[in-house]
Amino acid sequence: MRWLWWVAVGAVLTITVSGDLFSVDSWRPVPAAGLQAKWQRTPQGWRCAFVKTGEERRLLALEATVEGLDKFPSLLLHHRLRLVKGQAPRLVVIAFGKGNAIWFRLGPPLSPTDEVAEQQLPLTRLTPTALQSVTATFYPSQVQRLQVGLLLDGAVEGIWEVHHITLSTKPFKPTRPFVVPLSPESRLSLGHHPLAKVTTTIVKQEKVGWCWRTEFALVGGQHMWVLPSIVVPGGDLTGYRGLQLTYRTHLPANIKALLVILVEQDGSHYYSDWLATPTTEWRTVVLPFSELRLGGWSQDENGQLDLDQVSSVVVGMHGTTTETEGRGWIEVANLAFVP
Repeated sequence: MRWLWWVAVGAVLTITVSGDLFSVDSWRPVPAAGLQAKWQRTPQGWRCAFVKTGEERRLLALEATVEGLDKFPSLLLHHRLRLVKGQAPRLVVIAFGKGNAIWFRLGPPLSPTDEVAEQQLPLTRLTPTALQSVTATFYPSQVQRLQVGLLLDGAVEGIWEVHHITLSTKPFKPTRPFVVPLSPESRLSLGHHPLAKVTTTIVKQEKVGWCWRTEFALVGGQHMWVLPSIVVPGGDLTGYRGLQLTYRTHLPANIKALLVILVEQDGSHYYSDWLATPTTEWRTVVLPFSELRLGGWSQDENGQLDLDQVSSVVVGMHGTTTETEGRGWIEVANLAFVP
């Protein structure tokens, strides 16, 4: 993802912090377009009621002047999000540096909550925008301004309360799973052997809710593969240790396990094909990143899984069935990366 539309609105916000947190205490308004945003000062911080009716991407954000960002590898946000309608927005941090350099980092979709939530984002290895070379290196020491906000897609309405935004000297350490949303709007792709017949879709199943289901028919006696994939929103897994999935499956004879692959933005494949064994009952497993290896059919410039480059997940199969026509199915629910 090398592009970003941003429009931010903000105000002056003073935050008192202690310990190893650096106070970002001078927030400024940034002109907004394409949405209605009404900011109000509260004893806790700021409250913004927002409405966006268009389908275009917009950003609702606060901005501050910063320096010495290289001393602070993570950002902490205490906030509360309430949605009236529309899909969950995503947290985004945008850094503006010298020479018109701009970098950003996207967080996962935010879950609306009645309680104040703490959100942490790493401030290392930010991605350059399309306004500059995709090879532009991120230099935290050159950052002069920082925006923190919500990335809004489609028609959406809600209330966002911002209580604290602070920079921390502590490295990013996730405290909750990074959930890959499963819904009819999920972005799916499908690759398979030319002779295989395959479909993949999102359906609703009893007990687990929305579920990713792939059905296939294979030609016996030939090595075949089925590679359905789902996009990982945000795609930065820094600090996480593995992929968790709840699944059940029927695989043709002689196929011993599911094929699970993490795909990097450059197309590199890191896989496991021995941990997720067949079962027609729901089973939950965690595949540690340490168990994944680079596919022999794939290439990578550094030969290691880059956790900030993961773009999609494959849950499929490969192998040679002894059946004349090997029919099977795979269902996946509760797909998440765990700390």
